[in-house]
Parts: sequence; C-alpha cells; structure tokens
Amino acid sequence: MGGAQLTSGDLARATGATVRTIRFYEEQGLLKPAQVSEGGHRRYTGEDLERLRLIGDLRELGLGLGEIKAVLDLRSGCATAAEFAGRCHELLSTHLDQAQQRIERLRRVKRELADALAAMEERLACETAGRCPCAVADAHGTPRIVKVLARDGLCEHRGRRPGKDG
Repeated sequence: MGGAQLTSGDLARATGATVRTIRFYEEQGLLKPAQVSEGGHRRYTGEDLERLRLIGDLRELGLGLGEIKAVLDLRSGCATAAEFAGRCHELLSTHLDQAQQRIERLRRVKRELADALAAMEERLACETAGRCPCAVADAHGTPRIVKVLARDGLCEHRGRRPGKDG
C-alpha cells in the first residue's frame, strides 16, 4: 500500500494490537503516524505497519519499551554502514540469546503441559477418578503443574493451608 492510507483500526486488525495500544506506542515514541489530519485522524504507511509488527514481535520476545526503543533507534547517529552493522551485531546478538533462552523455557513448559495432560488421562482411567482432586497429586511421578493445581488447600481431609482461613 503506497502512501499513508492505513488507519489505526487497519493497523490494529492487521497486527492484533488494539487502537489503544497503538496510541500508547505513539505516546512512548515507538510509532509515529505519517499524517495526522486537523480532526486528529491518523494515517499510516505500510512501513508503519511493519514497524508495529516488529514492536509486537519484540514485545513477544519479552523486551521492555525502553529496549524496543533502543532497537528502533539503532540507526540514529550512524554515519556509515559499518557503524550501523556493528551496532546491529552487538544489540541483536544479545536479543538472540534472550530469544533462545525463552524458546528453551517455552519448550520445557510445553513438555510439562503435555505430561500433565497425559497424567490426568491416566489418573482418570484408574482408581483416582472418583476420589478427591488432591488424590491425583499424590500419585508418584505427577507433573508439577498437576500437583500445584490439585493441591489447592480446599480439601477437608488435608486441612487448610496457612492463610486460607474461610
């Protein structure tokens, strides 16, 4: 799309962000509309849309607004391609390491969730199906998430956890 033809609503629909989020990013200096009419209607370009998509990806990576601003301002003050490349390498390699760590954590959580589902199916197929939910947590090898969720402190026979007085 050439020119500033996109509205805030168009950006929101294309990225899954809300119009309010887009305005917030504007206030934080992360995004700037290509045009603002006298009536306050904002218009964006395809480049603005790509910038917003990058902001969303960086947020998904876990970067804070200040870190995102640093990434977006990377070219500022660069006189040469070599200087720009050096800055990119330094900053992006750090974020690449963060992305790898996040991927590893997500894979671990994914495995744990799959194990939890398998454990619940197994427990329901045996003698614990009609018993108290905490019986599921008592079985050997029960995944952490099932133990935490099943032992909610609500069981009369286990007593209440400290601080959970009714």
